[in-house]
Amino acid sequence: MYYNSAICSKYEHDVIRLRLMHGTNCTSFCQCAPLATLADGTVTYYWARQNCGPGTAFDSSIGVCNHVGAFVCEGNIALAYVITTT
Repeated sequence: MYYNSAICSKYEHDVIRLRLMHGTNCTSFCQCAPLATLADGTVTYYWARQNCGPGTAFDSSIGVCNHVGAFVCEGNIALAYVITTT
């Protein structure tokens, strides 16, 4: 699970940027954000929790909060897959 104070990398900041926050029914996601610039110029990053507004949830296929019902939450897809393959 990603949450405030968990470290992410420069690669995650530059390429991945956003991830679904599991266990939130897609109502929250994490953004890899700059945390601090060290004396040598190195930048550190962390996963910052972001919440979607009322009536929306994080749609990882487009990387934004989308209207509930416009897509299927990733967590529900994973659960359905497990149920149908056992």
